[in-house]
Amino acid sequence: MVHFAYRSCSHVMSSRMQNEVPFMKENRLLFTNALIVLPTETIKGSLAVEDGKITGIFESGTELPGFTEVDVHGKVLMPGAIDTHVHMWDPSPLNYREDWACGSQCAASGGITTIIDMPLSVPPVVDKEGFQLKLDVAQKESCVDFAFWGGLTPNCVQNMEELNRLGCVAYKGFMSFANPDYPQVTDGYLVQGMRKAATFNGLIGVHAENAEVADFGSKEMSAIHCKDFAMHDDARPWWVEQEAISRAVLFARETGARLYICHMTIAQGAAFLKQAKFEGVNVSVETCPHYLLFDKTILRERGAYAKCNPPFRSRENVEKLWSYILDGTIDTLGSDHGPYRDDEKVQAGDFWKEYSGFGGFDAMLAAMLTEGYHRRGLSLSRLSCLTATNAANIMQLAPRKGSLLPGRDADILVVDLDREWVFDGTKSLSKTKTVHNLYHGMKMKGKVEQTYVRGQLVYNDGEITAQNGFGQYIPRQA
Repeated sequence: MVHFAYRSCSHVMSSRMQNEVPFMKENRLLFTNALIVLPTETIKGSLAVEDGKITGIFESGTELPGFTEVDVHGKVLMPGAIDTHVHMWDPSPLNYREDWACGSQCAASGGITTIIDMPLSVPPVVDKEGFQLKLDVAQKESCVDFAFWGGLTPNCVQNMEELNRLGCVAYKGFMSFANPDYPQVTDGYLVQGMRKAATFNGLIGVHAENAEVADFGSKEMSAIHCKDFAMHDDARPWWVEQEAISRAVLFARETGARLYICHMTIAQGAAFLKQAKFEGVNVSVETCPHYLLFDKTILRERGAYAKCNPPFRSRENVEKLWSYILDGTIDTLGSDHGPYRDDEKVQAGDFWKEYSGFGGFDAMLAAMLTEGYHRRGLSLSRLSCLTATNAANIMQLAPRKGSLLPGRDADILVVDLDREWVFDGTKSLSKTKTVHNLYHGMKMKGKVEQTYVRGQLVYNDGEITAQNGFGQYIPRQA
């Protein structure tokens, strides 16, 4: 029998079908013979979708007149991933790196059904005009749903309430140095932004590194012409990140703001944040799959193509970080997808001056299935919370998004847990296709075969099946 909490929903649905004129058949799907991944358990049964929403979970063998059956025997149904940390470069003169058309298709191929895009486009999303420019492009081009971060820079704190009314889910500040179009938020403005966000229960996200120490370390390595690129971890050491995390937590504690630590890399930071949560600080923690897979030695193999900030750490740190994935301290995963052309990653001729960042949309979930589920015993329910449920709750996209529970949008992945394949960066659907993709050549076990957004099949085993522009803007639901 299906768990009681879901059985009652099927009874309600059965009575409705007896008394109402049926919807068009194309709007009704019944996924049968499925292993359904829910936030706290996995169950065998059938999942019903009606007019873009999940409307019931049933016992295996249940027949629903008027529904088109999709037999997924031997496969798993997972909630569509919500990528909390994306840089689409569009709208921008830099959209040759990634745009909404190619980027959203790449996301769909990796099982991402909702993109939460960072505000660093050009112009950035720091006011209504920047917001509208991005919205116009995304609505025309994206084939998956999307939400927006708003900006937190010294000159835009006064715009946060307006961005909140427009539906931005959070506000991103760089405690480190960023770029001329998106300056660092110094402590005074960060506190001011937190106070403002607290008035409407907004979420403040930070790139947590001490700006001056990190910048000094990189310049020092460049000055001595250091050729061991794994020393990036020494140039921007763990305590540079720890200091900024502790500073941000102190500010959040005193202002009452909700805080989100972006792409955290260090076990020491996870331990500190676990304690802060215990003490009642409203702080959430994101890391990226690449920090759970690779250590700093990857920089000796891939050079600037693997450079990112914060940097890769030691293998010992990677192993410790996994313990905080498994115990629930780390809440979400973000790909930090922000590719560059191959020539851009080596144009300075000096590793220490090269751009930081790379693509990762289409490898994120498969990599976590491979390393987390198959190799480390990460449960599918815990993985679905990391990739979908927690993000929906923290970013306040729930109750529309985040799980396969009845009433949610039918953002559904059909996953073959045992399918083995090799990631090929040259065949990515990203605008930037490259053999230098960090995941190129990685052996994967577990593959997204189909991606549904609001009940519509948008990706089918290598092919995009939805038109660009199908994706919808999902504003903050609070």
